[in-house]
Amino acid sequence: LKLKKILKQLYVLFISESDNSYKKVENILRLFFKDVLRTNSIIYAKEIYEKSFPSILVIDINLKESSGLSFIKELRKKNKSIPIIIITENKEVDILIEAIKLNLTDYLLKPIDINKLIHALNLSAKNVLNSGEIKTIIKNDVVYNYVEKTITILDKKQSLTKNEARLLELFLINKNKFVKNEDIIKQIWSEKEVSASAFKSLVKRLSNKIGKDTISNSFGIGYGIIS
Repeated sequence: LKLKKILKQLYVLFISESDNSYKKVENILRLFFKDVLRTNSIIYAKEIYEKSFPSILVIDINLKESSGLSFIKELRKKNKSIPIIIITENKEVDILIEAIKLNLTDYLLKPIDINKLIHALNLSAKNVLNSGEIKTIIKNDVVYNYVEKTITILDKKQSLTKNEARLLELFLINKNKFVKNEDIIKQIWSEKEVSASAFKSLVKRLSNKIGKDTISNSFGIGYGIIS
């Protein structure tokens, strides 16, 4: 997977005050991620983290209500590997040293340099890839891991075959769209001939593993995961 494709499957938690720079950062994050979960509250940030499983954290540590560093310290007790990018206007060495001890992916000084932000996001994607924690929520309690090629439903994990994983990833890239049957065949089997029974069998096997109502069929057009 290319780094940009990796990020496009992930949720990012963005914690920032509504200052002059946050909108610029948020707009960049929306270009790269599946969704941006933004808040200016540490209390809400904790709730978002527990409910939505963000894969990356971008946080302005100069928050009004509390220190962003305290939140990171607490988070690190639960999750040692989540990539964290901090934003700060504070150049004090002791604060930066304290932040570095928290195993950060990068820290960015205000005003934000967009190229440095993009570089930090690419580093985060590499970290996620190396940790094997590229996950996306398909629906409710159905979670797909891109590295392991596994589906987890209510803590029960099962592996996908190579073609099942390819088909699922094709659906996820085109979520809320129907993928034409001929495009599915081309992506999965390339130039090989495939029978109608083999095609339907693959869709059925995947459907059984991720939930029978998860894959929708538009008769004569194709299949897809429609929210």
